[in-house]
Amino acid sequence: MMQDWKTLYEVKGPKSLVEMTAVELKEAMKETDTVILSFGAIENHGVHLPLGADWYQANVLIRRVYEELLAMGHKTIPGFPVPFGVQTNKFERSGEHLFGNCYLNERTFIDMVEDLVLALHESGFNRFVLCINHSENHSALNVAAKDLANRFGIKSVVPDWVPPHNDFWPTVLKNPEHQGHGGEDETACVMAAVPKLVHVEDAKSYYPPEDQKPVKMGGLYYYGGSVGVFMPVQEDLSPGYIGDPADATPEEGVLCYEAYAKWIAQVADKYLF
Repeated sequence: MMQDWKTLYEVKGPKSLVEMTAVELKEAMKETDTVILSFGAIENHGVHLPLGADWYQANVLIRRVYEELLAMGHKTIPGFPVPFGVQTNKFERSGEHLFGNCYLNERTFIDMVEDLVLALHESGFNRFVLCINHSENHSALNVAAKDLANRFGIKSVVPDWVPPHNDFWPTVLKNPEHQGHGGEDETACVMAAVPKLVHVEDAKSYYPPEDQKPVKMGGLYYYGGSVGVFMPVQEDLSPGYIGDPADATPEEGVLCYEAYAKWIAQVADKYLF
């Protein structure tokens, strides 16, 4: 019975494209032809975060980027987060930690991005801020954006906000390093978005063994390194996440969203406006 349902989470903030009527959207587009999208994933985030953690974070990030651009004098439309992304990099996680992942292959993802952008283009959008809320989407999203520019003249930016914040996390988190998948920073962001879906009671601290073969800029490219690794090269002993998620607070998440959104807005201001 629906009257017995409980509130799992609430959506707050400026109204997004999917929450507008067609009339409201047309009115808003009299002042802008720019829309903000983000691409997440449905994937295993350990014992403490929902499978849709990336999607929930994207929902908030889009609205915060809209607010930051508005403060800079740029009117845009908060678009929508896309829940589907490519498969998790098996270099980082494998085995049971892939359970629950619902993903697209890279070719399908590229086609999906292009179809969505072209559909919005038919309604009058000409500029696109294509955010990343699942790091593994990085390459495919860039391919789609470049193809759309080459073939249709569509203007877009793909801002990867992770590398620019490696020096930011130590200033706001209890743990000094970016912990990555499901760690303190990501858990804090999900807490700020949908606190009722986060359960850190059983999330113990975990860090991988020290790197025995350090190489200059030898990390994964979407984290700011220079390497793409597309094979399982080490045994995954993690609980499905890295770091200390139990240290997270929603207040930390608010600070993270603010920093990410400001940086993305600066990128959009530089290249789109």
